[in-house]
Amino acid sequence: MALDEHDAVRVARELGLVPGTVIPLSGGAWSAAFLINNDDQDLVLRLGGSVEDYHADAFAADLDLAAVPVPKVLRRGASGGLTYALSEFVPGAPLEAVDSETWTGLVPQLADILEALRRVGPPESRDPDDWHRHLMEVGEYPWHEGWRDRAEDQALALFDQGRTVLGHLDLAGTPMSLVHADWINKNVHVHDGRIVGIFDWGCSRFSDHLYDLAWFEFWAPWHPELDVGLLRRALVDRWRAAGVDPLQIPDRLRACLLHIGLDHIVYNLLHGTAEDLRTTMERLRVLLAAPAS
Repeated sequence: MALDEHDAVRVARELGLVPGTVIPLSGGAWSAAFLINNDDQDLVLRLGGSVEDYHADAFAADLDLAAVPVPKVLRRGASGGLTYALSEFVPGAPLEAVDSETWTGLVPQLADILEALRRVGPPESRDPDDWHRHLMEVGEYPWHEGWRDRAEDQALALFDQGRTVLGHLDLAGTPMSLVHADWINKNVHVHDGRIVGIFDWGCSRFSDHLYDLAWFEFWAPWHPELDVGLLRRALVDRWRAAGVDPLQIPDRLRACLLHIGLDHIVYNLLHGTAEDLRTTMERLRVLLAAPAS
């Protein structure tokens, strides 16, 4: 169901807002977003997303971490059969659109953000096998239903190969931290050389904190201006200061990289993005052929 400004105005008015202007924003695959000016205040109204995603946004905002700029979720719920979330508006350009000089200046802040998230553990004790189980269920998540029916033999073979390799990796004792897991999809805003807003926590979960580094490493060929080696070195410096060395176990980062590739094979098959599927498969082949390091 396509949602437009009329839907946004209706929901806004039901929330007691008086929207002076309503402008569609480029959104993700799961919801529609609108910039609403209400009484000279700019707000973002998202419609049609999952309740769980909006809950994740609110959870991240409520952590109120000084190093992690997350827009406040002001209200969320359902109206007229539509889920909604009303949030603060944070202007800026997408992180993945910055030039190499700006990226260099952002790396210390980004490393501080990732380190702050590393220190956020799950609110309750977790089964030590929970992370490995989640990785191995890729292709079987509820939102993955039906992908094999759309896949050609080449994609199926590559997926099954990657999943087999994933299953043999040793992830015992991996500590769990909060990860965002969706950094390069217009979900991070940069303004005046600073990261000012981190949005869309719908993919977040408690898992290996290396997943967020792996996200930048997996998509590095698409974004050559983002020097991932510089980010890795900044993180290593912070880990050393904290007395941890997560890269000492190479299977941890490798597992994250493989899962990202497998998950996006499924995603692109379900969304019919043929060119993205092709390039994702090429990237996964390179990672499977590379020695663990």
